[in-house]
Amino acid sequence: MRTLFAHLVLVLALVLVAASAAAVGVPGPLGKLSDYGAVFDRHGRDEVNAAIAEVAALLHLDVHILVSWENPYPTVDAFAAAVFSAWNLAPKVTLLAVFLRTGANWTASVVASASAKAQLGTVDQRITARIADLVAHRRVEEAVRAMFHELKSLPAAQHAAAQAARGAPSRGAGPPVAVLVSAVVVGLGGLALLIRWRICPRCAGILRREQPRSQFTTRAHRVYSCRRCGYRRGV
Repeated sequence: MRTLFAHLVLVLALVLVAASAAAVGVPGPLGKLSDYGAVFDRHGRDEVNAAIAEVAALLHLDVHILVSWENPYPTVDAFAAAVFSAWNLAPKVTLLAVFLRTGANWTASVVASASAKAQLGTVDQRITARIADLVAHRRVEEAVRAMFHELKSLPAAQHAAAQAARGAPSRGAGPPVAVLVSAVVVGLGGLALLIRWRICPRCAGILRREQPRSQFTTRAHRVYSCRRCGYRRGV
């Protein structure tokens, strides 16, 4: 009996040690794209990072991608859940896609935070269904592109894109052209009147209105004169 109990304790200890080692073995993030499997070249990484930024602007969704060749957990889903927890993604509006190579085969798992599901519905299931066939045929790069295509096709993303397209011409563009043209025409007209009535045609001095010399002078009659050259004009 004691021997059996000792064996059970030993097995439990080994399980705990293995679990601890597995937890330590979760890879850390290298950025939004953690390509430990070196699947993407430089151009591919730039393309993925640009797509991540675009989705963040459209949906306010923080997308993380992990490509790995090692899995200390029994399934890819367990591995993805552990990574999601270790990277502390749950409190954010986050989506994590894990692509795992085992031998010559690939599997994938998509995890979405509760806030992401509340905002976008069953987005993790939609992406999983969209990329399943591509992953099964080892076309990981195409699967990542398909994932972003699916995200951009969501109604929320299309609505945000439409709003951005409508708002883009007016942002920082200033007043409409017609308003600017009208303002210029009015300004030029006012300047022409000023030059016509208050600028001396002889010396370009300022014409000043003369005070009436008699109280019997009507106010309708106005005389402008230039103090510089003596030019006078009546209106």
